[in-house]
Amino acid sequence: MRTEALPRVRTWTVSQVWIRTLAVVVAGAIVAGLAFLYLWQGCTITALKAQRAHYVLALAELEREYISLQVQVQEATGPAALRARARALGMCPFTPDRIIRLEDDERPSP
Repeated sequence: MRTEALPRVRTWTVSQVWIRTLAVVVAGAIVAGLAFLYLWQGCTITALKAQRAHYVLALAELEREYISLQVQVQEATGPAALRARARALGMCPFTPDRIIRLEDDERPSP
């Protein structure tokens, strides 16, 4: 029978220098990641502010156009404009002999 001494297994050890180096690298990566997120957030906020300003200007322009169109509709459907259109089409006010008054079921006509 042969008896040989097996080599002893050494425990895996990491020196204090490597632990400190690893801690500094991890802390640096965390700080760099947070700095990147901070800068990215700032850029995103700036882009959103510019987009909002663009939308506010577009809304103001649409409101001005809406008011202008309201005025045009009021002018086009006003009594003077309707009278002018009727004259252009050859229409004239009815004479009293062409007006027929219908009696209301509830009241007699005047």
